[in-house]
Parts: sequence; structure tokens; C-alpha cells
Amino acid sequence: MKKSAIRNPQSAIVSPVYFPFTFVSPSLVEAMFLCFRRVVVYQPAYSKPQEALRPWMDRGFLDVRSPSEKVIDKKVLEAALRNFRNWGLLHEHADMTYLKMVGNDIPPIDPKTARIVSDIKGTAAKGSKNPEDSELFLQVFLHLAQEFDEHSWELKQQMNQFDNQYQALRSFFCQDQIEQAHDHKSACAVPASPIDGQAPQRQAGLFPVIEDDPGRLMIEKRMTAWNHLFQKDPAGSGLLFTDSPLALAYLLDGIQEKVEVLNFNITYTQELTGKIPKNHPTLADHIQEIFDMVLTTQWSQTLQESVIEAGRQIEAEICRLRGSAVKPHDRSVSFRWYVLPHKDPRVLLNRLCGVDSGREEEGAAKVKNTLVGLIEYPGSSATP
Repeated sequence: MKKSAIRNPQSAIVSPVYFPFTFVSPSLVEAMFLCFRRVVVYQPAYSKPQEALRPWMDRGFLDVRSPSEKVIDKKVLEAALRNFRNWGLLHEHADMTYLKMVGNDIPPIDPKTARIVSDIKGTAAKGSKNPEDSELFLQVFLHLAQEFDEHSWELKQQMNQFDNQYQALRSFFCQDQIEQAHDHKSACAVPASPIDGQAPQRQAGLFPVIEDDPGRLMIEKRMTAWNHLFQKDPAGSGLLFTDSPLALAYLLDGIQEKVEVLNFNITYTQELTGKIPKNHPTLADHIQEIFDMVLTTQWSQTLQESVIEAGRQIEAEICRLRGSAVKPHDRSVSFRWYVLPHKDPRVLLNRLCGVDSGREEEGAAKVKNTLVGLIEYPGSSATP
């Protein structure tokens, strides 16, 4: 797999890190491009990023890290994944009650499969406690979770495409009926269609709304598995972001000292061609300066007031860049950021996952606070 460009250590502290998932959609990458010069994403060993992400990787904006490739044998991992998929195909029509009842007694395809099933279910594994096996089980879990997230996103994209085609077809026929109504002095005959020459209104979607926040599925295990990758190759950043409200709530749960410092929306025009804009938005410079100040300065009332004032300047800059008119294809992205004062991200994540490192992590003196962001963008689970 082709990795992204050489990292710039001088900007590492303000390079946001996506958590706790390894699949990242092109829409999310595009949204982050509005405010940052680079983002970091972790993936399981030997996974294949989407082709749509490769231009972002080649440009150096998307930094994809797979630290476990140093310790995992590719052939062993592929064999374990193949065994588990075979087991899944054999049991895809099985009664779920029966599967829950038999638990770890599910007949394995080979001796390793039972332990893989146990590890994914979060139950006590039967068999070897070899650290190499534990690393293998974790990589299998990450691969399967990534496949689930990617397939869910692809399904939603297809459903949205079908819905858009349905709405366009309905609008076409309704418009035709409106023209006939003008000619014959009659109303549109289709129920709930526009009358008196009004423009057709978009109805509710053709498909039911699907709750697709990936954080709803095994969030504790996802966080633990993702943190394993993060700790192996720390990004050196105190900046974490997610597009999952449930993942954000899980991370912030129990943290009393958290301060919302920035909350703004950006409306922008982007051609739906998948091409990266030539000119980077000037807003990234403002964001980088603010976040660098927050991450490297001891939290205080004075710093909080400075960030709030900087937020006002960001909103003014957004209004200036947006212009007066909102075009039909404009997109809106929401950014909401919280400061966790006096928290180092590596120590914070280890404690959240029940890992006692026994010492302060390296770099803790450099990162004075942690910033956590929630991104709501077109197609995200947070966006209605």
C-alpha cells in the first residue's frame, strides 16, 4: 500500500487524528481540508484505502498509518480473515438466539477461529495467551469493523443516489402536470403535488432513515482496538476528531473539566468531481494558530477568553469567504471543539481503555491540553 508523503514534525501538533475508526469517507476528508493542512488516520495491517483517497494521500494531506505491519505476517492475517469469513458465510442464516446460546462452542473452521470469535465477542478466549495471537485477533477485529463501516457507507451512498433519482423523476412529472394545469386551467392530479403553479416540494426520502453512527456498534471495543494502533505510532498531536456523536460522548464521559471553545459552520461550494481544490483555504492558517496556542499553553481564564475572541474572528472570516449568495450545490460543515485542560491524549486514551502505562507518556510536557472535535458534514451520521 502506498503511504502518504513525508511527515512534517513542525506541524504534527496541529494535525488532527481521526478516532476511533479506521474507515474514513472521502466526504469527511474533504470537510477537514477546509480547516487543516493534514489529518492522520490509522488503519489495520495491510488494508487497502479507497481509490478516492489516494489523491489526498499523494498530496500529503491524508497521513495513513498502519503500525502493526511491522509485527504481523501478511499471509497469517489473510488466512485468519479468510477462515473467519468462511465461518460467517456458513452461519449467515443461522438463528441468532442459537448463536448466542452456543457462544464459544461454535464449531471452528480451524483451531484459531474459536479464539477469534471469542476475542471479537469480548468473552474469555479459549487457548493460547500468546501476544502474537492477541495482536492477530485485534487486527482481524479491525479489518472486519472497517469492512462493516465501508459497506454501510457504500449502501447509504447508493440509497441516496436512488432517492435523488426518484425525487428528480417526481419533480419532472409534477412540473409537466403543472404546465398542463396552466394550459387547461386545472390542478395537478397527483396527490400532494404542487398546485397553482408552485414549484414541486421535495418529499421525505424514498428509503427510511437509517441510524448509521458507527459508534453504536461495540464502541468500547472499537476504542480499545483503535487506541492500540494509536499508541504504537503516536501522531504527536493533542488534537482528536470524530464524526460520531456516540464516540465523542464515550470519550468525554466522566471528564468534568471540558470546555466548548469553538462552534462554527462553514458553507462552501465544491464541484462533485472528486478533485482536490488547487488553492488551500486561508482559514487553515487561523485554525492552526489557535490550536497551536491551546495545545502548548497551560489552560487559564485568559487563554479561554483569547480562544473565544479568536472564534469570533473565525466566524467573521467565514462570512467574508462565503460571500452574499448561497448556491444550490453549496455544502455546510459544522465544527465543534472542546478543550480538555491539562490532559495528554495518550494518557487519556490509555486510561479510558483500562491500560495502565505506569508512567507519563513521552511528549506529555509538550502537549498541555487535548482538543476534541465533532465534525458534522454532508453524509455523516450526525447530519440529519
